[in-house]
Order: sequence, then C-alpha cells, then structure tokens
Amino acid sequence: MSAVARIVDAQEPPPAARRRRWLALAAVALILLVFAATLEPVQRTARTALGLAGLLPLAVTMSGMVIDEGGLPIAHAFVRVDQGQELAATYTDETGGYRMGFTIRTAAPAHVSFGANGYEASLRELHIASTEPKYAAQLHRLVRIDSGATTHLVVASEDGLCYPVRTDVRDADRSWPCRLVHVFVSQTGVLSVAVMPDEPGSKLGVSFAVGSEPTLVFATPCCPQSDAARLPQGAEALVQIVALDLDTTMSDTSGRGRQGFTLRTVIEPP
Repeated sequence: MSAVARIVDAQEPPPAARRRRWLALAAVALILLVFAATLEPVQRTARTALGLAGLLPLAVTMSGMVIDEGGLPIAHAFVRVDQGQELAATYTDETGGYRMGFTIRTAAPAHVSFGANGYEASLRELHIASTEPKYAAQLHRLVRIDSGATTHLVVASEDGLCYPVRTDVRDADRSWPCRLVHVFVSQTGVLSVAVMPDEPGSKLGVSFAVGSEPTLVFATPCCPQSDAARLPQGAEALVQIVALDLDTTMSDTSGRGRQGFTLRTVIEPP
C-alpha cells in the first residue's frame, strides 16, 4: 500500500491568509480613493466634467478678438453674454481683444452680442465646449443710404442673427444671418425696398425691423423679397436683409457661406 503526500511550498500562505491580505489591500485602496476625492484638483475636474455635460453650472473664461471687415481690431467694442439674463459684459482693449469670466449652464440656450459705435451690432448663439472658449467677431460698418438709392452688400454665415416674431410659444425659435441698412426718408411717403440676390438660387428676404440692436426682430412674417411702409419725412428706416437658406455651419471657404445682393429703395407719395 502506497501513500501519496502533497508537497506544499513553505513560502505559500494558506488560503485564509491570502483572503485577509486582499481585503486589507481593498480597504487601503478605498481609503486612498476617498482621500483623493477630497483634493481640490480632483473636485475641480469632476465639476468641469459635470458642467460640460450640462448637469452643473460651469465656470468659464471666454476670450477673443473683435475686428472690422478689413481685419483691423476694434477698440472699446462691447461684448455681452446672456442666458435669460446678463451673465457678463465687458469692452475690448486697444488691441481689439477681450477676456471675461462667468458661470453658464451649457445645456440651456445662450447668446453673445458684440457692438461698437459706427458698426452693426451682432447677436450670435453661444455654445460652450470648454472652460476657456475662444469667440471672435467681425463687425460691419453701418450702412446708411437715402431713400431712392441702391446699395450692394454681402451677407455671410458668421454675420449677426435676426429673429422673427413668434406668434405662438409652441413655434420653433428660428434665426437667420442678416444685414442691416439704415434708410433716411427724404420725404413723407411710402418707402418700398426690394432685395435682388447675385445668384438666382439664393433665398433672401427683407423686413422692417422693430426693437433695438442687437435684439432685432421682424416686424412682419419673414420674409418676402420686397416690402413697403408709410413713413414721415426725416425718419430713418432700419431694413433687415435676411439670408433664409444660408448654412451657418459652413465657413466662407466652402463657397456657400456668403451671398451677395443688391438692395433697391423707392420713395413714392402716400
């Protein structure tokens, strides 16, 4: 009769000892995780991730440049961020640059507006994807013409947005890139305006604006290619030219981010 003996390594701990060791290591790891969560860098990273996901307000520092059509900086231009109420406002420095800090809810709609003396104000949708967003704006010089005159302009996808009147709160919140033209009324009468696109396929419309810049809305349902209003002598009509099919996600290099047009005005007796 033979006996079989199990050979045991004297250095190998028994199973119970191994379990106790792993439990001890797990407890130490848990303590380290709890301690790490109390550190400010870890908390800041967690707050940032939740803020970008729209679950918590996010603290950001936004900066950028405001320039004119020639690429020159515009000093003392105002910059304002709104989300139901004003979140922050500042002015550009002598180099056209600005920097501003604010807290925003990334899941809710927000807007940024720019303006300066002698320039068209610009209102754009604001989408935050980092804690240090960069946002630049190009402003157009104010265009003023007399009634009966004609002017040629270009509207681009990055231009300021205009909004139609919402007759029903259930209507979608629409907006389109637009340009503004100030028309001086030389005599009491009916001012007629018409927009003629450079390209036949472009969809452009006109409307007399109400309100104040940069929060302009359409005075009539948007937007026929011609419109008219009876105005007194000396009045200044603010005419919006709206690009109804311009893709705001495209840049000028696409060839579809810009549309040229001619605006004609006529003043007739009432």
